[in-house]
Amino acid sequence: MNAGVSFLEIILILALIVIFVDPKQIPSLLKKSLKIAGQAKAEIKKFFDEISLK
Repeated sequence: MNAGVSFLEIILILALIVIFVDPKQIPSLLKKSLKIAGQAKAEIKKFFDEISLK
């Protein structure tokens, strides 16, 4: 099972952002999205580190 995101899905998401989001808001949306992704990645890493210690 492939849990990754395909190239077509990325293009679809980008197209929806261009259609539905004001162009002036795209940089702030990107910044917020990357911040949330970074926090999620840190939490997942912390979770797996705790599991591996036990």
